[in-house]
Amino acid sequence: MWVLPSRNRPQNLERLAEACRKTEVTTPILLRLDEINLQHPKYNGWIVETGPCKPLSAIYNEIFAKYPDLPWYGFIADDVVPVTPNWDTLLIKAAGIDGMAVPAGGETTGGTPHFVLGGDLVRSIGWLALPGLDRISIDTVWADIARNRGVLRFLPDVLLEHWHFSNNLALFDNTYKKHNKDKDREIYEKWKNERGF
Repeated sequence: MWVLPSRNRPQNLERLAEACRKTEVTTPILLRLDEINLQHPKYNGWIVETGPCKPLSAIYNEIFAKYPDLPWYGFIADDVVPVTPNWDTLLIKAAGIDGMAVPAGGETTGGTPHFVLGGDLVRSIGWLALPGLDRISIDTVWADIARNRGVLRFLPDVLLEHWHFSNNLALFDNTYKKHNKDKDREIYEKWKNERGF
């Protein structure tokens, strides 16, 4: 299942939904909205859940607790625009049950807002996001784990563009504010050092 948290950006969701239609997405997408954002467009085939406003890592981990036995978990942000047809199934197949599959398109922003994890890999760790993080370094933690296990798989021919303010494809908005950036960096560095990565 693709996990898609979004906060106050219905125009991004519309754009993403249209891109998913054009690229013939066939896999389930769970759209997670804050309770304050009850007005949103309807998306055919998307699961829509609402809950309290929380850090991104807490949202991911709540979803994992609710859906602990899935064969794969996909991360996608509402500022991503898929380009490659059938990108969803290509990434899922590459990740398999134990790996991490990463497409092209995130490198321009210094992060990976879209990737797939095999279900067995996630269950071997026990969470979808390193507990304690707000939102920074969630992708970096997984890349470290996958690289360490030799299961990091890049798909350069699968493109999902990241329409982000840092690459001039979006305007800066409140969702981009990183209030706990320093704390997240501390948590990540401590976790990394403890594991000798």
